[in-house]
Amino acid sequence: MDDHAEPEALGTSPAELNVELVWGIPGGLGQSWEPVASTAGIPGVLPPPHEVEELYAAAAIEPPLNEDPKHAALFGTLYDLSVRNGQVLIAAARSDGRLRSIAYGHFWSWAEEDYDWAHELHSTLGGAARTLEGSFALNLLARDPHLRNSGLGRTTLQTWLAGIAGYSCWLQTSDVDSPARRLYERLGFFALGHGPQAPNGQPGLVMFRPPI
Repeated sequence: MDDHAEPEALGTSPAELNVELVWGIPGGLGQSWEPVASTAGIPGVLPPPHEVEELYAAAAIEPPLNEDPKHAALFGTLYDLSVRNGQVLIAAARSDGRLRSIAYGHFWSWAEEDYDWAHELHSTLGGAARTLEGSFALNLLARDPHLRNSGLGRTTLQTWLAGIAGYSCWLQTSDVDSPARRLYERLGFFALGHGPQAPNGQPGLVMFRPPI
């Protein structure tokens, strides 16, 4: 994810790149959730998983991440599960019937995170794991790679952070010098430790932001 965008590249003006904040319902939307495509132009709805997958694939394939598109399918699946099984907070921008950016996450309590990845994260972080209790996890931040130099990625993240004002939050990213990591650092995140393997095959970098 890069925090710069070029609105001219897709014929999109800055005024069209409004970032919307949307809460999912407590307990999740369940198996009956029928996602609505961005082409419908309906505000206040959560983006469908296939659009999240496509956006992540387009953003992550570029340097410095250079990720295999196969990882995008996993992120799409995890997003779908998150929306169906629990309450999520999403900041998203749409234009021309397409999802252009997204940040989403959920409240984090170790007692509720009973699955292999979370167990590995807790073990790898060691004593630092307690820092994440009662915070919000930022599961994904992605921005259309065609949109450089307008700050859409930064605005999307700031909108999401405003939605959890007063809470701490954390994320895991690849441990490389990337525009995304520099953006996180500018917005108050710092390295807390390392977690499970990232898509590049190396331990992921866990970054934490105190409550503001």
